[in-house]
Amino acid sequence: MSSSFEQEQSEVGVQFKISSDANAVITRSAKEAIRSKKAEAKLRLEDHCKRFPDWKP
Repeated sequence: MSSSFEQEQSEVGVQFKISSDANAVITRSAKEAIRSKKAEAKLRLEDHCKRFPDWKP
């Protein structure tokens, strides 16, 4: 069974604010991985959605 993430037929833009602590983590991780901050945030958000598709607070 394929997930919608694997198929990635199209992408949508998302914009939101994050805390300064989260920003520091994203910035540090992006530098270590030699990625842009945007690419790092996208990778992390997509990874979270794949691993926790039914997460509820």
